[in-house]
Parts: sequence; C-alpha cells; structure tokens
Amino acid sequence: MSRILVVNSDISLCTTISGTLSALGYPLDVAYDAEQARSLVSARRYSIGLIAERLSDGDGVSLFQELHGRSPVMAGVLVAAAANLYTVAKAIGAGMARVVARPLDVKELLEVISDQQTLHNGERNMDVNVATIESLEQSIAELSTDEIDHRMTDSELIAIIRDVDYPFAGKERLEHFDRDTLQRVVHLIRRWCRNRLESSTW
Repeated sequence: MSRILVVNSDISLCTTISGTLSALGYPLDVAYDAEQARSLVSARRYSIGLIAERLSDGDGVSLFQELHGRSPVMAGVLVAAAANLYTVAKAIGAGMARVVARPLDVKELLEVISDQQTLHNGERNMDVNVATIESLEQSIAELSTDEIDHRMTDSELIAIIRDVDYPFAGKERLEHFDRDTLQRVVHLIRRWCRNRLESSTW
C-alpha cells in the first residue's frame, strides 16, 4: 500500500485524519508544519500528500510545489476551507490532483485516496487504462482557446468535464450551468492536463 504524508498545523484535525487513516491500515507520516514535511520527504517516498491550505509556517499549495519538485511521484490533495473555483484553480494550476473541503467527509476522503492510489498503481503498471487517460489528457491539453470559447458545443464542454478525473463538485448539475462557467472550467482542465503531462516527462 502506498504511503501518505499528512501535513496540517491544526493538531485536532491532523489527529483525526491520521487516526482514521491509520485505523484503516494506511501507512502514513504526519507533519505539523512545512519544515517537518520537507524533512520527511527528503527521507521517504510518498504517493500522496494530504496538505492543508494554510500552515503555521507557509502556504499549502506552495509547499506542494516544492515537495513535488523533490518527489515527482507524489500526488497532491489540498484540504481547503472551501473548494470554490478560485481555490481549485490555484491548486490544479500548481499541479495538485484534488481539492477536498472542510469539514472533511471521511467517505469522500477515502474515495480520493483510493482514486489516487489507483492512478499511481496504474501508472506504475503502464496498463491500458493509463494509456487511455494519457491520450484523453493529451487531446484536452492541445485544445485551443478558440475551440473552447467558440467552436465547441455546451454538450462537448460538459463531456470533457465529466470524462476526466478533475475535482469539480458540480458534475451532476452541469446541464444547469451557463456557458461562461463551462468554458472557464474547461480552460482550467486544459491547464490541469498540461501540468500533468509536463510532470510525467520528468
């Protein structure tokens, strides 16, 4: 089972997260600030970094970028006060895989971890599903601004949002969103795909 790094300056929340995951058999280490996280990553390999948006000595997104530079295989999951469009855009733009909002839903958290471990194992095994995901992400990454803003239909935009493992909470309600919102989300997904493809070339 892949190892998880939990980084959170909220001791109570950190204890809850680490206690829950440990009880379920997940191997993990805990850091209460950015400095501790740096020390752990320099000594160990992690497949998932569960990092708080705000830390006592820094910003979670910036810390992930630093840690990911040292450990490119680590997927980042941001624990944020709210998973709004701005927060998601900032996290995905930095190369993080998912955003989960507080208060944490344990079931959602476990699903996120399971999804990331599945992707990690699939990438390691280089199976057919990974090839399909990479092909889809490559196609999205190559979309032009004109295609997204003017040439694609609303249905095509919705299909893109639903086809990728992108942390957008309103996937089941996309038909009710206006076109401007759909376009903005697809632009974010295109950037997310480009970041993932660039990371995979390291």
